[in-house]
Amino acid sequence: MSDERRDGTRMITELSVTLRAVKGGEVIDERATAHDISTNGFRVETQAQMTEKTLIAFTMDLPGGERASGSGRVVWASRESWATWAGIEITSMSWSDKRRLTNLLHPPRVDWSGLSKTSTKLLIALVVITAAHRLLYSPIAQGVLAKMAPKIIALAVMWWALSELLKKERR
Repeated sequence: MSDERRDGTRMITELSVTLRAVKGGEVIDERATAHDISTNGFRVETQAQMTEKTLIAFTMDLPGGERASGSGRVVWASRESWATWAGIEITSMSWSDKRRLTNLLHPPRVDWSGLSKTSTKLLIALVVITAAHRLLYSPIAQGVLAKMAPKIIALAVMWWALSELLKKERR
């Protein structure tokens, strides 16, 4: 059985993050790097010493010049020769910052194929309507339609009668 405790979608990226102490607000590391970001937490690479259960405040630099701030708790920490790696569980974040983080992880998607098909249908309908309008209001077309109207009506009636006869024979 795996001891994987992650929830939700994670974004494999590197974002700058500033870490501060919750009490007093002193800066712990202003050049830390956030990795594997989700709306529940992230993995941080820092030069600062981190210990489990430590409460921290953070400000993450998001793409496009936006920022997301909140507070979190260190759930695990591992010191290596050149950095400390730690898992941060986000415990508090404003609604707007959480929304920015969610939009980063799940960008709005556009169904380009569906949009293309709908646009094509709309364009065809517009061409047909324009052609019909020009045809019906053209003096030449009106004269031709007036002469052909009896024949068109007779053809429609014959088609309807034939379809009714064929329906009766199938029964």
